[in-house]
Amino acid sequence: MNSDRIPDKNKSKELDAVRIQLRVLMRLNEIGRMQRSLERIYEDALDLAIEIINAKYGSLLLYDNHREVLKFVSVRTKTKKMEKKLLSMTMKRGDGLAGWVYLTGIPIVSNNVAEDIKWQKKIADEIKYTPKNIICLPVSTGTDIVGVIEIIDKKYGDDFNDLDVEIAQLFATQLSIIIENRKLYYGLEDEVKRIKDLIETSILLSSTLDLDELLKIIMEKAKEILSAEASSIFQIDSKENELYFRVATGEKSKIAKSIRVPMGKGVVGWAAEHMQTVCVPDVKKDKRFYGTVDKKTKFKTQSIIAVPLITKHGVIGVAEVLNKKDDEKFTENDIKIFESLARQSAVAIENARLYNDLGELTRQSISSIVTAVEKRDEYTSGHTERVTRISLIIGRKMRLDHETMNTLELAALLHDVGKIGIPDRILLKPGKLTDKEYNEIKKHPQKGIEIVGHIKQLKPMNEGILYHHEWYNGRGYPTGLSGKDIPLIARIISVADAYDAMTTNRPYRKSLDEKEAIRRLKKSRGTQFDPEIVKAFISISNKTIIK
Repeated sequence: MNSDRIPDKNKSKELDAVRIQLRVLMRLNEIGRMQRSLERIYEDALDLAIEIINAKYGSLLLYDNHREVLKFVSVRTKTKKMEKKLLSMTMKRGDGLAGWVYLTGIPIVSNNVAEDIKWQKKIADEIKYTPKNIICLPVSTGTDIVGVIEIIDKKYGDDFNDLDVEIAQLFATQLSIIIENRKLYYGLEDEVKRIKDLIETSILLSSTLDLDELLKIIMEKAKEILSAEASSIFQIDSKENELYFRVATGEKSKIAKSIRVPMGKGVVGWAAEHMQTVCVPDVKKDKRFYGTVDKKTKFKTQSIIAVPLITKHGVIGVAEVLNKKDDEKFTENDIKIFESLARQSAVAIENARLYNDLGELTRQSISSIVTAVEKRDEYTSGHTERVTRISLIIGRKMRLDHETMNTLELAALLHDVGKIGIPDRILLKPGKLTDKEYNEIKKHPQKGIEIVGHIKQLKPMNEGILYHHEWYNGRGYPTGLSGKDIPLIARIISVADAYDAMTTNRPYRKSLDEKEAIRRLKKSRGTQFDPEIVKAFISISNKTIIK
């Protein structure tokens, strides 16, 4: 009879162990899902470990790569004073039980800590507490050990047993996953913050005057102040090793813009090559004068001031004024004034270059974030890029202006950025979503605004992000806007988004062919979609490669 009961007792112990392990997994999963700081996660996780293993105290140490030490990030001890003391302390790799575990990756279980040769008495003396027993385990992410967790002193004076160790190891493994995922999440947030700053700077720069118009104003002002007949800016074509007219004022300005001057030739070529200001009172007496421009323009040059346009990257062009009126000569003061105006031109050109580079960097940065988000779901890979391309095709067909096209492009790139905040268990679910899960998905437009909405200059783009799931008949989300009350860029993105979704494989259905997708777009005109935008899309879908 006793022999029959032993297996039952063993079975009962095994079931109890499984229940405890499931409890650990469920509670840790709950901690990982909560939108909390890493510090709060560390605290909650440590409290859970102490509770589940029925211990008194514990600590979590993470490695600080910069200082090359293990640092206490969360502790539970006898008193708050002890905890404060420990949180200010660090350990070197290899020192003490925790240092040895970090260095080797080998767990330690000791039920007589004071007798362990690896134990470091120094810390116990500092906090005036000597533990009796300890479980010390490495915390790893991938192949890297990032820290150590310590479970200290079993309650009621008991020793740690095999089940305690098994649970602690399961706990350390799951905690590693939580830490890695959370760091990735915060890394994305940092990257998004980084993207916000790029967009804001780009928009501030775009509010300045058009470069050619700005340069023309500067050169017109130079001509007026210096009482000159003409002024111009040459820019360097480094590929062809030539200078070409970027801006020209005066009667012959249109003809001049078609002319190029070889680098080193003429007064402007010399100024560029030697990076020096040149003032020529009488071009007939200067061998550097290049008469070809006069021959082509029928303009008679008499005197010149040529100033190289220099930035931190080197010379980028030359500004010149021609012919002081009333047969006067250019003065030293004229040279100083023109050099000042030329510097403004150089800054304007450099800013335009930076703006173009920044715009491209902004797009690349946004694309990299979008790619990082899309990598979470293989079925939506490339979705944002396609939606952006289709949106721009529609925009061009509708003859949108340059500014609106830029807004449309960035809004389309960012339209799904809010999915960063949707949990993987919902976003990656292969089957049909529950109503509760679908409502969570529907929050992604607002989550997108939470990410970029604080930037004042992004208001037009915010509209595309927030309203791209509104329906023309008012039955969409998140606000139920209808008709023309839905911003234009949102209505365009809505059509592009729906078309790509229909013609792309999803885990719960195969993609539709283009013909069927267009049929459905037609069917939804006036209900889900703006009829004019669907019409514009259909008119180009047979002529343009959409996918």
